[in-house]
Amino acid sequence: MRGRRYIYELIAVAGALLFFCSCQRHDIYVSPDGDDSADGTIENPYRTIAKAITEIRPGETIYLREGTYKPTAEEAMGGTLHGLYLCVYMLDASGSEFRPLTISGYEDEKVTIDLSGVVPENQRVSGFQLSGDYWRLRKFDIVGIQVTQTGHTQSENITLTGSNCIIERVNMHDGMGIGLYAKSGRGNLVLNCDAYNNYDPVSENGKGGNCDGFGFHLSDPQCTGNVIRGCRAWRNSDDGFDLINNLAEVEIDSCWSWQNGYDSNMTARADGSGFKMGGYGLRKMAVNPVPPMNVVKNSIAWENKNVGFYSNHHLGGIRFENNRSGRNNYNYNFVNQIAHNDNTDVGGYGHVIKNNVSYRGARGEYTMIDPSQCTVEGNTFLPDMALTDSSFVSVDPALLYSQRQKDGSLPDIDFLRLRQE
Repeated sequence: MRGRRYIYELIAVAGALLFFCSCQRHDIYVSPDGDDSADGTIENPYRTIAKAITEIRPGETIYLREGTYKPTAEEAMGGTLHGLYLCVYMLDASGSEFRPLTISGYEDEKVTIDLSGVVPENQRVSGFQLSGDYWRLRKFDIVGIQVTQTGHTQSENITLTGSNCIIERVNMHDGMGIGLYAKSGRGNLVLNCDAYNNYDPVSENGKGGNCDGFGFHLSDPQCTGNVIRGCRAWRNSDDGFDLINNLAEVEIDSCWSWQNGYDSNMTARADGSGFKMGGYGLRKMAVNPVPPMNVVKNSIAWENKNVGFYSNHHLGGIRFENNRSGRNNYNYNFVNQIAHNDNTDVGGYGHVIKNNVSYRGARGEYTMIDPSQCTVEGNTFLPDMALTDSSFVSVDPALLYSQRQKDGSLPDIDFLRLRQE
């Protein structure tokens, strides 16, 4: 009996040790000065992010050490959509709720991924093709993404089609592509990210019409639970935030959008809406979609080329709550399309418009609304309030550029905040 019991105890100990080892995180380290033939430890890091991605397992983190990573087209991980895109980094594995897959800058080190060397012939570029679930991307910048095609095309710093992912403190700027572009996926959070100075001078005669800061264009009504929070978009040549052709509700909370529709030199380019909150292109549609009630709240739009907050011919209501808008062409445009099979514009219907501030729109504070078909409460318009600079704690737009807090959250500013609030 003692022998058998001893064997059972050994088996139990071995099983416990095996479980313990399998649960240990083996974090992976990458450095621009590393070597892909190394072991990926902090002492001997890999050189390329692609190498680390092929090694990562659920529950592990790829830590990027300080410096600039500049992949080439030859180092790109693959293509997708019948070769339409060249994907620099393919994140097609999946983690789980308690064992996500993470790529993060290391501690407070400055990490930049420069995609300017990825110049494929006749392909779009996707910096991070994020099709897996439960990924976390944190604390790095992406710059320099390229466009090589001259027709109707686009490149994307992050292409999101997975679910339950968090993109946090990732800044996408000074390139030719969209910051973040989502076509599908559920339960994703885009948190405390910046997208700015993005302009495509190559395609469509340099119009720049496919360079939004953040775009959610969800193709399935089941793609619910997506949130953009604490993000900023400025001087993107098209729109700051764009939800056109979106079939599932997206919430935009505490985001700022200014001077979109211009390039980094403030030369006028494409559409230039701060928050484009829905719509389907003002066209006749054979099938009647169920339009989602997208939400934008606690947000700021300033000096965008077109509209600050825009319903964009939506086929239903949108929630506009606790927003501040100033010096846009129109600060608010609530226009709706009358029906899916009739592309006639009418005054906005079904909207919930509460506690919004409007100040000095170039053409007007608001336009295109049927108040009898909307919930309108507590705004500085409908009825209009007489506002001056002294009505606000601050009207200094330089505050929008203020440094983020240490945890990455937005700075606490009083720009366009009414004094009585």
